[in-house]
Amino acid sequence: MSEGESVTREEATKTAWQVHSVLAEWTRTVDAKASFALAMESAALAGVAALSGSGHRLGSVSGALPKTALWTGLALLALSAVLAILAVLPRHNRAGRMRSDHVDDFIFYGHLRHWSPDELADRLGRHAPLPALTRQLVDMSRIVWIKQGLVRQSLLTAVGGCALIAVAGLTG
Repeated sequence: MSEGESVTREEATKTAWQVHSVLAEWTRTVDAKASFALAMESAALAGVAALSGSGHRLGSVSGALPKTALWTGLALLALSAVLAILAVLPRHNRAGRMRSDHVDDFIFYGHLRHWSPDELADRLGRHAPLPALTRQLVDMSRIVWIKQGLVRQSLLTAVGGCALIAVAGLTG
């Protein structure tokens, strides 16, 4: 299809549903990555805690720079876990708390819960899904973008934290 060639609303709606499916899959994927990151970061924190006891290398770190590296690394590792948790938190903002102003918002479950089955059947019969679907696609894209950024920040922060902890262990 060349640029500018028009399609029917039915074709546009079909394409929008396909994009919706892809966005839902990307959301699942980024949530899985965040869960993996949190598991790895938690394991790293547990490992540092285990190696910080007396008789272990991290428990006997001395010197201002190694101690600073150790505590900064721990703080970064803890921050990375928080970022991973933030990535998997639901992101609805205020959407769905009240009925939507749009009479055709029947895609998001937060809006659907305010309706009776009869109201929903009526709206589905009288309104085309494309406007609601396109609003949902934009919202989902924004959410996936934020989640991806948080997972990326989480992983990079964890690497930095682990590197500082390793430096503290080697130099302290």
